[in-house]
Amino acid sequence: MQNKNDCYILLDVGGTGIKGCVSDIAGKLTCDYHEYPSKADKTKEEIFDNFYNIIQDLKGDRHLIKLGFAFPGPFDFENGISLMQGLNKYDAILGIPIRAELVKRDEALADTQMLFLHDIEAFALGCFNYGEAANFSNIMCLCIGTGAGSCFIKNGQVIKDSAKGVPENGWIYNTPFRESIIDDYLSVRGLNRLTKTMIGDDIDGYELYSRCIVGDPDAKRVYDVFGELIAEAISPFIAEFKPEVLVLGGNISKSFAFFGGPLRKILNNKNTVIILEENTSIRAMQGLLAELRKL
Repeated sequence: MQNKNDCYILLDVGGTGIKGCVSDIAGKLTCDYHEYPSKADKTKEEIFDNFYNIIQDLKGDRHLIKLGFAFPGPFDFENGISLMQGLNKYDAILGIPIRAELVKRDEALADTQMLFLHDIEAFALGCFNYGEAANFSNIMCLCIGTGAGSCFIKNGQVIKDSAKGVPENGWIYNTPFRESIIDDYLSVRGLNRLTKTMIGDDIDGYELYSRCIVGDPDAKRVYDVFGELIAEAISPFIAEFKPEVLVLGGNISKSFAFFGGPLRKILNNKNTVIILEENTSIRAMQGLLAELRKL
C-alpha cells in the first residue's frame, strides 16, 4: 500500500554528469534537479557505488518505490545493461545488469521497480506529457549535441517501426547523408568541423555563438550553412512522417536564432510548428516519470 512518504527517483545519466530529481506518487516533482559527476571513466565498483550514492542522496528519508534511468545508447533497455564500449564512458560496466548491482548494495532495492529508457525517448515522452507538444498527435523530436538524437511519437506512442514512416528505432543519426551519415553533420563535431572549414579557427560552439551575438558576419555564415544542413537532412523525415510539430532540444538548439531560418522555411511549407526545449534533462526525467506512473 502506497503512502505519502513514497517517492520515485528519476536519473538522466550522461557521460560527464548525472542529473536527478524526485517525484511524489502523484507525479509532482518535489525538488529542483541535482547534478552529480558521472564517474563514467572509473572502475566498475566506483561507477555502481556512484549510482547508489546518488540514489541515497536523492531519497533521503523517503521510501523509494520506483526508479527510472534515462541512458544514451548503445544500451539493452529491456534488461538494464550498458553496451557502451570504446566511448570513454561506462566501459567498466559493459554487460553487467545495473539492477543486480544496486540490489547488492541495498537489498531493499529488490522491491523497487526500475525502468530504463533511451535518453532521447525519455525526452520526447517528457515533451509529449509535460511540454508544449502535449497538444499535438504527430511529433518529431531532434536533439543536437554529441550526435543527432531523434524520436517520433504518434498519438502518445513512440514509433520505432520503419514501415510507419520513420527510420528503424526512430533514429536518424545513421541515415546516409552527403559524404557519410547525418550524425557527422548534425552534431557538435559537425558544427566544429564546419567552423574550422569556413573560418579557419578551431573554436567551439560557445565561442561561435558569442561571435554571432556581437555580429560577426563569418560566424553568422557558419550558422546559416549549418541550418541549411539541418533542413536538408531532416526534410525526408518531415515529408514521410508529416509531424505537426518538431521539438528541438540539446545544447546547439540554444543557437536556433542563428541557424533556424532554413528550418523555419521548410517547416512552414509543411505546416509544421517548431518548439524549442531549453532543458532537455528536465523533459527526460518527466518522460521517465510518465512511464513509471504506468507501471
